[in-house]
Amino acid sequence: MAALAPPKISFLLLVYNEEQRIRAVLDQAVAWADEVVVIDKSSTDGTSALCKEYGAKIKHVVVPFAPQGQDDFHTMVAATSCEWIYLSTASEMPTKRLVERCRNLLQERGPDLDLIFVPRKRYMYGVHTPYGKLADVTEYPFLIHRTRAKVQDRIHANFSASDKSRVGRIEYADDCCVHHLSYPTVAGFMHSHSQYMLVEAQQTPDKEVDFLIQRMFREGAELLEEISVLQDAKPTVGEAWLGHYCTLLIQRFGLCLHFWEKRRSADVKKYYQELTAALLNNEWTSQPGVPLPQLQVASKDLPTVTKRTSMNRFVRAVLPVKLRNTIRKRLQSLVTWFK
Repeated sequence: MAALAPPKISFLLLVYNEEQRIRAVLDQAVAWADEVVVIDKSSTDGTSALCKEYGAKIKHVVVPFAPQGQDDFHTMVAATSCEWIYLSTASEMPTKRLVERCRNLLQERGPDLDLIFVPRKRYMYGVHTPYGKLADVTEYPFLIHRTRAKVQDRIHANFSASDKSRVGRIEYADDCCVHHLSYPTVAGFMHSHSQYMLVEAQQTPDKEVDFLIQRMFREGAELLEEISVLQDAKPTVGEAWLGHYCTLLIQRFGLCLHFWEKRRSADVKKYYQELTAALLNNEWTSQPGVPLPQLQVASKDLPTVTKRTSMNRFVRAVLPVKLRNTIRKRLQSLVTWFK
């Protein structure tokens, strides 16, 4: 019996204003992929012109701009034509061995799979830190079947398989992974994740908010503890770890801030408009005496008083005593260390 022809793979690249990084990604993609499709979120720099340099080697599709985390993956998948789709961004470079392993796995088990997780080695601010939680080599479903994989526009959960048995995985090795070169600057991280955090909070069901607030605080406490342990145990690490841990803490507590806002469900813009109108009337017209409005919040645990106790009452409402004490100790030890 003749061997089955290897499945064809579309390389799908999502970009917005990536003129500075896209060329290297396209150069490697056209070297191995059966089809290269660039989904351009209406870039305003030279991304479009650069794509045109490749001529028929790539398919350049312009779509309306969407913030991070709000991309239409159904439209992106529909723009491809191959049986399998390899997903990428301009910050990711796969190794040659990873591509070979993907092709081999598809040759061996392709008909039995909906998607394949590939290992991703993350860099932040130019450094891959091999310590603690930062050392984790994550895996993502970057290789999906065009029709069998389930697609949804849900942040961090865009693709899934119909059954766990239909999921493949590529084992990590230094020469078999995706090098994820993320966030060359802190400003880039803050801009990107301000969008991600907002979308994630919006997509989170109300019933899960309190649980996730506890989880974010718990993970934050674990990160604070790890900072102290690593600084004592590995003094030669240098300062690279500090930026990475600050980044992870911002991610956790930034989400908490959005969850808190979602939890209280207050129309602050409307309140400020009403308060401004009342102040204008009382202070700058001849008819004072309009009562000042009060901010209305949905949660009973969040009083509208302007006292320091408001946050304390909120924390007591959503965090267990043990977790509150742990966070307090970690923060105290960190402050002492920086002194």
